[in-house]
Amino acid sequence: MAVRIIGTQAGTRPDDAEVELIAQAVARYGRCTLLVPSIGERDVVRTALAEAGCGLGVDVTTVRDWIGNLWELLGGGEHPCTGIQRQLLMADILYARVESELAPLRANPGTVRLLATIARDLLPFADASAEGGAGGPAEAVVLDLLARYRDALASRALIEASDAAVRLASALDRTPIAAAGCVVLRDVTEVPAYLARLLSVVARIGEVSVLLRGEQGVWAASLARAFGSAGCEVVCEDAPERIARVPEIGFLEVAGPHARDRAYAEELTRLVGTPGRHAVVVSARPAELADRLAPWLASRGIASEVTRFVRFERTAVGRQFTALRNLVGRMKADLDGSGSAAEWWPAPELSDWLYSPLSGIDIPTARRFDKKIRSSRALGVEGVLRELQSVQSRVAAARRKLPADHPFASVPAICADVVQFLWQDRPVSAFKTICAAIEKLSAQAFGSRDGSCRIAVERAMAERALQVVADDAHALRVGQAVACRVLDGLCVVSRERIEVEGSADAEPAGEVAFMTLADAACLEADSVDALLFADVDVASYPLSHEESARTTLATRLDARALELEPAACLRDLTYRALAAARGARILARVTHDRQAKDRYPAAIWTELRAAVGDGAHVRRVGEEDVAGDFDAADGRTARLERVSCLPPQQLSPQATRYLVLTRVDADGHPVPRQFSASQIETYSACPLCWFVSSRLRPSVIDAGFTNMEKGNFVHDVMDRFHERLLEDGSARVTPENLDASLTLLHDVFAKVAAEHARGKTSSSAPLVPLSVAQKKQVDELLPQLEKVVRYEADALAAYAPAYLEYSFNGLGVTYAGWPLGGRIDRVDVDAEGHAVVIDYKHRSDVTPFRLKDPTAPDKKTGVAPADDPRWLPEHTQTLIYAQALRRALDLDVRGAVYFATKGKVAMRGAVSEELAEEVPGDGRVPGLRDGFPAADAGGTMAFDELLDRVEREVGIRLEELAAGCVTAASEVQPSCVHNHPLGFVRRDA
Repeated sequence: MAVRIIGTQAGTRPDDAEVELIAQAVARYGRCTLLVPSIGERDVVRTALAEAGCGLGVDVTTVRDWIGNLWELLGGGEHPCTGIQRQLLMADILYARVESELAPLRANPGTVRLLATIARDLLPFADASAEGGAGGPAEAVVLDLLARYRDALASRALIEASDAAVRLASALDRTPIAAAGCVVLRDVTEVPAYLARLLSVVARIGEVSVLLRGEQGVWAASLARAFGSAGCEVVCEDAPERIARVPEIGFLEVAGPHARDRAYAEELTRLVGTPGRHAVVVSARPAELADRLAPWLASRGIASEVTRFVRFERTAVGRQFTALRNLVGRMKADLDGSGSAAEWWPAPELSDWLYSPLSGIDIPTARRFDKKIRSSRALGVEGVLRELQSVQSRVAAARRKLPADHPFASVPAICADVVQFLWQDRPVSAFKTICAAIEKLSAQAFGSRDGSCRIAVERAMAERALQVVADDAHALRVGQAVACRVLDGLCVVSRERIEVEGSADAEPAGEVAFMTLADAACLEADSVDALLFADVDVASYPLSHEESARTTLATRLDARALELEPAACLRDLTYRALAAARGARILARVTHDRQAKDRYPAAIWTELRAAVGDGAHVRRVGEEDVAGDFDAADGRTARLERVSCLPPQQLSPQATRYLVLTRVDADGHPVPRQFSASQIETYSACPLCWFVSSRLRPSVIDAGFTNMEKGNFVHDVMDRFHERLLEDGSARVTPENLDASLTLLHDVFAKVAAEHARGKTSSSAPLVPLSVAQKKQVDELLPQLEKVVRYEADALAAYAPAYLEYSFNGLGVTYAGWPLGGRIDRVDVDAEGHAVVIDYKHRSDVTPFRLKDPTAPDKKTGVAPADDPRWLPEHTQTLIYAQALRRALDLDVRGAVYFATKGKVAMRGAVSEELAEEVPGDGRVPGLRDGFPAADAGGTMAFDELLDRVEREVGIRLEELAAGCVTAASEVQPSCVHNHPLGFVRRDA
């Protein structure tokens, strides 16, 4: 009666020595249990033993199945707990606790998974530690949760396999049975503490044999010490010296990730480019590699297949369900006051849901819905839900009119129904609705290449999630809300085959199967023609042990698992996988990442290179052929052309017409397009910025809460305020009616704020606050506008607002030879017909808007700005409209100023000399000391001359624009920082 540690030379299939050992065990004990690590290896070993005539009396099974079978014989009637049951119960326990009781832990899915793992491996050892005191507050919480978990299992007639193993050890120690008389471990590279305890009892009453092939032999000493300390007699039987394992290994080094796909595809074409040949590609992430290489292989006539293990969050069902459930929670919080609209608007989750085939909505409808929601911050929760229901109703009505044979005629629109079910906390109904919709979808809804596979995965995942939430949770008396939190642990398996291009009946020029190293190690020797071991680097195959809270607690409980060291495990799996190929065996890796940093080879790469020595066949591939590295069709469809580009920021004559400087009138004739003063000002400052803002037109996709919206709000308040003044019989704000004006301002402010909050405004974008902080920002505008009103009482005393938000679009006015459009915020006029153009600017720094007489020489250099023939002031918008008003309304314009409504309120710009302030409070423009001309400074340019000079220079700029000039400004403007990266920098390509 002992533990026998036996060295063996077998591969994936048992060799004659192993078969003989198992036969002798059956002869001695009547039966034998052979434990293997996976279902795949179980099937291989069963077949090999049957072919060797040693199948009778041998139970080939996995560790957990063996423990489950023993428990059925000796247990108390409890059923072993499954993985999903474990997570459901642990989540139910965790989320039932208040946050203070869990500190320093937190109730989230990650904690659920961690606790479930600890319970799986360490539950029977937790009670022993509880008696000695916890190692800290976190450990105390964990042990308390484990105790509650044990009680929850008992109340539901369930038991953990680890707990069952410890109880079985005690039962077998008292009453041995034949089913546990002889156990053989084969390729089991991890022995948890509970399994070690059970095997120790079996060894004392019967026999335990551990088969270690050459690469696993380093584990023998650790196993001998562990079982020896448990009171078992240990006998080590070494295998004869191992002969050379894998001859003729080739190496492929790809110098850069861009060449990786092409290099791997060419290597596989060389290995299996003949009908009837089969190859295996080993990868740490086989599904991802298959997705990248499948198009390359299919274009070369090679079929490929891969088995996918798809988790809940990687499916459309999982992503959409989780996102919608989270969104609904935030929308509910907004309604009950515990959250704000800023936490859910603009609801991109709803747009993603509509774009998904599962919703039953077409993409154009989803795009329109997305645009509507994003363009308005004032819809609110009810408005968004109404719009969603409207979309579903419209699409359903349209579907009813489709012919019966139309592929979408029977597809239900469920976008609003699923959200409604989640709103009502009815996830079961939501999953049932999704399942019904999937049944009606065609495979084309998920793509032409892998649509059938994807729709099968989505159907399987929806049905599995429904089973968990409706059946499993109900059987365990766990709420549906808790069950929804553990769905990320679900996984479905699918097998996908990618056929070659062309006829489906054509025989492929070879076949490739993508699999993990562990799966490849289960292949029988010489079962495939070739093998490519891809991405053999440290990142894919590290040599580190897992160190986590589970391993820390296991150390404290003296219940750490016995594990074969990673280097030996990697070596063993690699040799077995390479032995599966009867032909070429290629190890491949990429030497650098996208940032040209080294990717270090895995340990097995270094070992095999050293073993092969100088005679190693190494093929190196670089990234010289850039076009070929991106052409999966191997040059059959792509066209390579080298283009010599124009100098940067220069348009060709063919491209100039796309500036769209003309429009077609009602008679079909091309006429010049209108320019607004702001567009002219932008072009004059920097042609490239104009090109980006007017032709490329980058814009944010969501309605904002920025200075632009705040400026619109201020414009609306001031426009309404002056309209009400006129209605009340006051021409303007004066010191005498200041108090009444401020009262009126408060009333106007409240009404405009309410209109903006509902999305009602005459300006381009309303100011809609969605959070408490944003509401506070709106309230802070009122004191600023009070300063504006007080400022107006003493400014331009002889003038009164006469034109508010005055539009030039329909006047037919030209400026610099081009039609002028746009509108000016305000024009004040005095009794003699003199006018001042005023443009509101919601900004605190008014200094950039100052404009001095350009004919006045600089005091330091003595040079006058107007000496430059291309001189233009930085800001020309008010000057342009001032010139246009002289023509349109025959006004004698005496000033063009900008009115800063933020921070220190002030007016700055250009005025004739009679409007420049001489003494404070003289009723002119406060703080504006320089007029036109600035005679005291040596200036000679009158205000009318300024307007004419600006128009003349603007005309020159617009002629350059018509010729296609969109160069960047020589002096960087503030807007250049944002616009230039969105422009174009050309180079030969």
